[in-house]
Amino acid sequence: MRLKRLLFLCTALLSFTTSFADDFVQNSIKYTTSSDKTVTLVDGKSTSGDVVIPSSVRYGKNDYAVTVIEHNAFQGNNSITSVIIPSSVNSIGYSAFNACKNLRSVTDASSNANMQGYEYTDCTNLQSVTLSGSLQTIGYRSFANTGLTSLVLPANVKEIGGQAFQDCQHLTQVQFDSRLEVIKDHAFKQTGLITLELPSGVNEIGEWSFEGCQNLKKVVLPLRATALGTGSFFHCTSLESVVIPGNITTFNDNTFNGCSRLSAVYYLGDNQPSVNQYTFAGVDNKFNFYVKPSALANIRGVAYISDKVKDSFPYQQRSKYATFSSEFAVDFASVNGLKAYIAKGVGENNSVNLLPITTAGAGTGLVIEATPNVVYQLRLADNDTHYDDNALHVATSEIANNATIQHKADLTYLSNPVDLTTDKVRYEPNSTVTFTTKYAFPDGAKVRYLHGNKVVATADISGKTSWTWKVPADNFTGYLAEVYTTVGTTDNVYATIGIDVSTEWGRFPRYGFVSHYDASKTLDKVKGEVAMLNRYHMTGIQFYDWQWQHHILFPQDSTHWKDIGLRNVYKSSIENYINQLHGVGSKCMFYDLIYGVTGNMNGNTPETPDNLDKDGVSSDWGWIDLHEKKGGGYDLHQYQYPLGSWPSIYVMNPGNQNWVNYLAGSINKVYQNFGFDGYHIDQLGHQRDAYYVNLKSKKVNGKKVYTDGDRRNTNDFEGYFANFINRMKADNHNKYLVMNAASSFGGPNIVGTKNVEFGYNEMWGGDDYYWNYRKIIQDNRRNNGKNTFNTVFAAYLHCRNGRPGELRLSSALMGEATIFALGGSRIELSGDHMLFTEYFPDDTRPMSSKLQKSIIHYYDFLTAYENYLRDNNAETTVSMTMDGKQVAAWDLSNPDPSLNEHPEMQTIGPKPYMVNTYSTKKGDVTTIQLLNYSNVSRDNFNIRDLSETMPLPNVLNNKKIVLDDSQPVARIWVASPDRLGGAPQELDFTQSSGKVTFTLPSLEYWTMVVVEHGQKSVDNSSRIKNYVLSGESFSLAQQNSLVAGDVYLSFPASLVSATTNVMPLKMVTEGIKSLTNVCGNSSDDYYTLSGIKLQKPSKGVYIHDGKTIVVK
Repeated sequence: MRLKRLLFLCTALLSFTTSFADDFVQNSIKYTTSSDKTVTLVDGKSTSGDVVIPSSVRYGKNDYAVTVIEHNAFQGNNSITSVIIPSSVNSIGYSAFNACKNLRSVTDASSNANMQGYEYTDCTNLQSVTLSGSLQTIGYRSFANTGLTSLVLPANVKEIGGQAFQDCQHLTQVQFDSRLEVIKDHAFKQTGLITLELPSGVNEIGEWSFEGCQNLKKVVLPLRATALGTGSFFHCTSLESVVIPGNITTFNDNTFNGCSRLSAVYYLGDNQPSVNQYTFAGVDNKFNFYVKPSALANIRGVAYISDKVKDSFPYQQRSKYATFSSEFAVDFASVNGLKAYIAKGVGENNSVNLLPITTAGAGTGLVIEATPNVVYQLRLADNDTHYDDNALHVATSEIANNATIQHKADLTYLSNPVDLTTDKVRYEPNSTVTFTTKYAFPDGAKVRYLHGNKVVATADISGKTSWTWKVPADNFTGYLAEVYTTVGTTDNVYATIGIDVSTEWGRFPRYGFVSHYDASKTLDKVKGEVAMLNRYHMTGIQFYDWQWQHHILFPQDSTHWKDIGLRNVYKSSIENYINQLHGVGSKCMFYDLIYGVTGNMNGNTPETPDNLDKDGVSSDWGWIDLHEKKGGGYDLHQYQYPLGSWPSIYVMNPGNQNWVNYLAGSINKVYQNFGFDGYHIDQLGHQRDAYYVNLKSKKVNGKKVYTDGDRRNTNDFEGYFANFINRMKADNHNKYLVMNAASSFGGPNIVGTKNVEFGYNEMWGGDDYYWNYRKIIQDNRRNNGKNTFNTVFAAYLHCRNGRPGELRLSSALMGEATIFALGGSRIELSGDHMLFTEYFPDDTRPMSSKLQKSIIHYYDFLTAYENYLRDNNAETTVSMTMDGKQVAAWDLSNPDPSLNEHPEMQTIGPKPYMVNTYSTKKGDVTTIQLLNYSNVSRDNFNIRDLSETMPLPNVLNNKKIVLDDSQPVARIWVASPDRLGGAPQELDFTQSSGKVTFTLPSLEYWTMVVVEHGQKSVDNSSRIKNYVLSGESFSLAQQNSLVAGDVYLSFPASLVSATTNVMPLKMVTEGIKSLTNVCGNSSDDYYTLSGIKLQKPSKGVYIHDGKTIVVK
């Protein structure tokens, strides 16, 4: 009996666990249901051509998310040529695409964090791979023996697995990110790499990791690296030199064995490393192991190579003057007949002032004067000395193709953007802004105030924690305050903040909310929240659920009450918010339904009669409709909106004048007792099709029962909304109005009154598509009659999807980027939390610190560039390519009316898996919003991202852009909330035959490109002019002529004549203004003005502790 029962239970459990495992095939792909909501892709071997894996599939009556690609799913399929993997996929099995011989391109937008291994092994024609921004680990042999030629690793990759890229013989270039930490055994064995500069975060380099890379010539290892695995560079037969950090103290067996051209190892350590017998076997006969002179005594006796240890290395050049830089510090003091110079500025006749120095840190650009073809002996220096005002620079991969970019370095990450504040959310023309910073900025800090890329004023703020600026007289204008220091030709950007000069709060609305009013909201706590709302530049604040009841908004003469959600509300808390918000210039808008009467409670249980007469309100004024009875049939009674354990909302007819008059009286009492600036009017959207008027009723058991009436269509409500708005404005013409168009219901009528400050659209399921946001913005402007009329969206991130934890960074920022780029705004922020449901007090899902910092930058951007984003800008379309590939232009077509019931099937708007442009034109300025949807599927083209599958973007750096533009272009500049705190950066460009060519510095989520048309300005004072050494002078560098590693001369164009193309050399003996020692030299050190360190100074002028002093 027990055995039979056990067998029955096992059978039942097996039946339960497999009840979801149904197999089905769609578009030649086989799926297996893995739950009632998800499927696994198990077989794609019958597919061919370009394969786009869907994020969801329909089977039976259910929609299933595709979350897993099973191991071996496409293995050996030689018919597929490209694959796109959607963000819904969170797991890709091993060997999923193994040996797909004709697969050429992969776009992985999945949320998969860890590759299991063998995914693309032996895909010999695979040349292009875009990896997921979520990826953290590349698996064992994931890309081994593929045709890859170059690769950009996503920012989150921390580990590259064993043999991951082994035998990728055409792989010549890999762009590593600084967060990479581990490279496992054989990872890049027998690849085509030419140079290797590993990022600073790498601390583990596995065994045989770069074995047999026969094209590899140069290796620079990160300072954090502590070990080189056995055979790391075995048989790299082209390798000529290696710089090895001092943290590596053990050289394992065969590390450089067979590197037949390796002639120089520069070792930066101070103590003798452990060297194996075969570590350097088979290297060049001229091999030497170079160390610092101070370390020679300790290292000279190192095993197996003791006769190769030297404290100086050879150097020669072919001409009298040559440029020079090194990956390590170099000492020139003991070299006779050779002089090293830094460039100190512009002298007479536009000459280059060269100042002799005796030591230079790693990466310092120099000019060397020496006798041609003479071999000199240089030494590694103990001290890594850098000269802050040296005009010679070393080109990196970032600027190699951007020779004349006005260079800015992003140091905004060093501080929290909330630490820099203004005293108001917006300003009157000619008024004064007061800036406050928590910490003083570095010496030499300045602030420039910009409108677009035009500097309107500057000021020195060194040592200041507060300063002021009187804004210009121009109304409705955005500015950016940019705090920076200048080091040579680089501006280090420390902080930014937006400034809005507008006399009307609704012209460029930034709309926040408050939603808690209990006794904990002390004055100090309210001040803190308002300070945060001020930092977001919120011009208006919605007071959500502050009221006692919908029809009687507060109990007269009471100091506290219960709100409609039975929470405690204190009048003093509301007044504290109003007073503090008015202090920073925000408008305070109270919230209430246009047609709500709050029901009664019986203890803790809501009463739910069919019809409610209460407080002088008659149900005859209500929204009466037919309702299905429990026992069958219909009866006529009031529409009731239940709220669970809270009192129900009894909905009124907004066209009933008795109701409108009643509510108008309640509204007037609010204005008489509170300092609110206006009324935020809410509605519930299109809930039902009918309502009844001219009602007939009778009493049954003491209750009102409706027996008849005239049926009307609820589309009438849209007109009633407009009438109500006009009535509210007539009653209180000095008060402001905003009304919600829930799912666009009544939207045209609402904005058509011209009595609302801006459009306000609450977006629900069928509304939440990227294309629809742009449509609503444009519709609202057209229906209002002004192209300056703007829109705020209520689009609740992850709304009620049941998941806990922090809000998803990529979802929030991609949604922000899309709405702002399209010219919209969004209600989402209070002083202490971010919205994620329509019930604003819900604060259970926090923002991460990174999200909050990013959000501040986005709102600074929205404020500073309001004239480029949403100020009478007419839509246009541009054509451009990025690195030779077409960039998609936003499809501005109207939606297909035949798909009104299936908005998800519309194909207008942006294109998936591509960078997209949305462009506008105003006067001579074309503004191009670049949105990085390069790894975003169409299923992710929604703002709320209920599935939380929006991938992290793959950051695109230094991309060549070719823009079709036949008009003469005067200037191009870019700005992004993801970079430099939104500070603008002017770009150099060329224009020929209707093509404008420039290099885009960066695109993460969103970058704005501004093209100003007209004659190219001869005033290039804000530009940088770059020169390269030619003979005994510097000549103007041609665009795109610099190669990474080149030393070039760089000056602000304002220092040299506009016609200066050649700058002769001039040697000087003074001129150092600042000198920085990064290796710990004490402040007791003294230097001559030519950079020579002295033990004890005599009379004269010296540099000491960073200052110029006179010793008498």
